[in-house]
Amino acid sequence: MGKSKSLGFQIHSALAEINLQDKDKRTEIFNKENNTHYKTVGKREFKQNKTSINYIFSKRSAENITEKSKAFTKFLKETYNVKMVRDITPQMCIAFLDTKQGCSSKTISAYKNALEKISLACSQKFHIQGFYTEDVRTHKVVDTYKTNSSRLYTNEQIEKIYNFESKRQAEIKCMCFLGCRVFEMIGIKAEDINITKHIYTTTTKDGKIDTYNTVKIIGKGGKLSYRPILPQYRSFFQELIKGKQSTEKVFDLPKNEKMARLTMSNEIRRITKELGIAESGKNHEFRKYHCQLAVEYYVSNGWSREKAETFVIQRHLSHSGERQDLKKIYLYS
Repeated sequence: MGKSKSLGFQIHSALAEINLQDKDKRTEIFNKENNTHYKTVGKREFKQNKTSINYIFSKRSAENITEKSKAFTKFLKETYNVKMVRDITPQMCIAFLDTKQGCSSKTISAYKNALEKISLACSQKFHIQGFYTEDVRTHKVVDTYKTNSSRLYTNEQIEKIYNFESKRQAEIKCMCFLGCRVFEMIGIKAEDINITKHIYTTTTKDGKIDTYNTVKIIGKGGKLSYRPILPQYRSFFQELIKGKQSTEKVFDLPKNEKMARLTMSNEIRRITKELGIAESGKNHEFRKYHCQLAVEYYVSNGWSREKAETFVIQRHLSHSGERQDLKKIYLYS
């Protein structure tokens, strides 16, 4: 009789069953479930059938859920000596969530989402009753986390940070000048940076986005956007791609998103320590800096502040322009 697989292996293999990043696997499952004959199926079709909750579609989601599944597995083994997924109970899930007291509500929701995916995956692969029940879903975890959206650094301090000569100076400047996230810089190639002497316009006559003086970015969930380059930063981006092949990556960052963020956070902490200012690895500080300067640029060019703020949230952050919560975090802090 063969040796039973570890709890971690069981959960990992179950998650692989619902990970539909592979378009062929995704299409095959959708056609089988719905008796259709599509050649290619995306997440949208699953959403329309209200079955997207049962699967994982993006690399980012897969990495987040896998990371949290490891913490859950460790907790189950150390606290309950669980060896088989069939022995996991809703009470164990609730006990695990209680260990996250003090985390932000966003973090707690992320753990609940991971537990739900793990439960669905194990139920599907091992034909067991799911352990993510209504009691787990509605369980309240004490949230003592205090959100502080205020800017940590002044404009002058941020300018000192990005002018500090370091191995990651170009990456820090890119976050300040473009407002991009760390993981978005990983995939930027020379051909994605489109610079001309023309003034940037919002849309063309036929309503399509003008991609002149922009950087092509693949954001969260694989969302494509073209982030505007403000005139004062064009020379930086021109130097960035100078001498590079069109398909060459602009930044030498780790391919793994988590490692890339850690790399930048550590570098920023080192620089702030050298400069004698508050040590922090918060990459979003530079995103806030960019957004607030971008608004002032558009206002100084005759835009109303409301129009400028909405445009910056939409085009510089790739979010809905009506998100008041984001305006509070990025523009008013």
